[in-house]
Amino acid sequence: MQHLLTLMERDKYVYRYRKVDGSDELRDIFWAHPDAITLVNNFHIILIMDSTYKTCRYRMLLLEIIGVTSTEMTFCVGFAYLQSERVDNFTWALQMVKEHITSGEVEVIVTDRDLALMNAVENIFPKAVNLLCLFHICKNVKAKCKMTVFPKKKQVQIMEAWEALIYSYDEAQYYMKLAIFEGICSSCSIFYDYVHEQWLIPHKERFVEAWTNRVMHFGNTTTQMVESAHWSLKRILQDSIGDICSVWETINSMISNRLYANLRGVVSKNAIDHIAAEYDRVKYVGIDQTECRCTIRTTHGLPCACEIAKYSMIPRSIPLDVIHGWWSKLTFHIDASSQPSELSVKHEIDVIVKKFEELDVPGKISLKGKLREIAYPSTTSMFPPVAKVKTKGAPKKGKSKVSKRDKSTKRDPSWWEYVDASVRCSGTNACSTIDTSKVEKLAPRPSVQKLTHRPSISKVQQPRVLLFKDWLPVEIHKFIDDIIDVGDDGNCGYRAVAALLGMGENCWAFIRQQCVIELQEFMSHYEILFGGENYVRQLIHNVYVEQVASKDNWMTLPEMGYVIASKFNVVVVALSLNQSQTYFPLRSPPPTSMSDHRVIVIAFVNNCHFVQVYLKSYSPIPPASNLWKNYCNEEARQ
Repeated sequence: MQHLLTLMERDKYVYRYRKVDGSDELRDIFWAHPDAITLVNNFHIILIMDSTYKTCRYRMLLLEIIGVTSTEMTFCVGFAYLQSERVDNFTWALQMVKEHITSGEVEVIVTDRDLALMNAVENIFPKAVNLLCLFHICKNVKAKCKMTVFPKKKQVQIMEAWEALIYSYDEAQYYMKLAIFEGICSSCSIFYDYVHEQWLIPHKERFVEAWTNRVMHFGNTTTQMVESAHWSLKRILQDSIGDICSVWETINSMISNRLYANLRGVVSKNAIDHIAAEYDRVKYVGIDQTECRCTIRTTHGLPCACEIAKYSMIPRSIPLDVIHGWWSKLTFHIDASSQPSELSVKHEIDVIVKKFEELDVPGKISLKGKLREIAYPSTTSMFPPVAKVKTKGAPKKGKSKVSKRDKSTKRDPSWWEYVDASVRCSGTNACSTIDTSKVEKLAPRPSVQKLTHRPSISKVQQPRVLLFKDWLPVEIHKFIDDIIDVGDDGNCGYRAVAALLGMGENCWAFIRQQCVIELQEFMSHYEILFGGENYVRQLIHNVYVEQVASKDNWMTLPEMGYVIASKFNVVVVALSLNQSQTYFPLRSPPPTSMSDHRVIVIAFVNNCHFVQVYLKSYSPIPPASNLWKNYCNEEARQ
């Protein structure tokens, strides 16, 4: 321990420790790199925490705290070896972190569902939002599903419903998805109780997007970055029999990486990338120059693997003077030290004046003209060369035309392009001749040649899983061709109708509007059908929705079945476990040709949702209701 504290003092680490009461035995120890303290005070909004075991012989818990920068890069805020995984130990470690964050409050902390750590977070950072790792939650739920739910087809349905639930964009959608999830899990009580009691009731606000999207977490909703750091550490440690000092040295080398200490901010990032690639070769090359071949040294002016191996053995940072100066030029500014101290044209001017005085009048005029062009460039008498004129053949009569070739900016073909074109045209005879005027057409540049598409490989057809099938009558199952879901914002019934009519489900508002028009236009007919004016007016009020649809605004059957069938002159089939019915138009006669009959099928599932259903040809449909038989027009009966 004495050596460990000496090393921390040497590298100016911030560290704290405490002993077991009444003893000199180490209980907990916390340390942080000095640069990490600076970073966390600049990027203190979000912290990610996780712990791991099996890093040293004492089997102490290693807690690692990670921060995130504005470039979405992570940095190690601090580490702590803790005696146990209790609230008191975590509280002490987090208190050490808090003491060194002086520039602002921590707003978001991401952890796993470690209750002791979560309680410590609440104690030390009461204003921070404690999110739970979504990745690990989904892994646990999926594992529980595999253990308790059978067959596999049911597992797929449940996990799809689970994902839809946790990615709900607001609370209204969440509770709607929850109803669907409960319906699918109705026969899997063990699994549902686990999810409900372990995750949804106590912690949904910590991982469901309907709530986490209200928090400024900058996209950090998992602890995977900390686990990645754990993996890197254990990969270097190789075993868990070292002492705390050896683990600290490994962590210190990971954080500070002394090898590049002299190069950061002085040479380009690309140079460091090249050196890092050579560093990976050190384990195979060592200091053997023959094996290294030193190519990077001769071609790039950078240290090769055998050089880096020597610096690693000392250990020592790579000196800046072994890097070629080309990699150190990081600005466009010219180094003033490399320029002459004085630049003057006095000597040249004196020579010109002396020469001018010696010349005769014509010479003076000529020299003055040259100097004038230098002093006043706009007065130059220079003009561009005359356009080329064809000298061969007699000039053509009439208006001369510029050929497309003369206007083209495309370069003339190279010699190898002539050869390639000649070979392609002559097949196997590479010595045949070719008209050079056609080379451009016969020898397109390689960059614009079309590639032959690879033949597509047919995918193996997998049996489709029809969601919501269990919510439909068993008698109709064998006639179902497909079931397609729609949005679940309270307009699902009208969305399904809009999609089945070919308008797209986003036209649900148009369907509602047309239904209101239908009810208003034929109110007297619907008053007789539904039993009174007040009922129809209430129905109109429920159908008309400006923005958000509440439960009162959901599609109701059988009422809207008649309205939709009559307004759009279609046959509406509504399927459900409770009652399935067919609704025909109340006023219009059916088409004379069977091919013109239009039937749309919707289904009521999960006791709260409508979906589209596609039936196979010549499928049976449920019977019509007695209301239609009693109140439809005579024309509709034909």
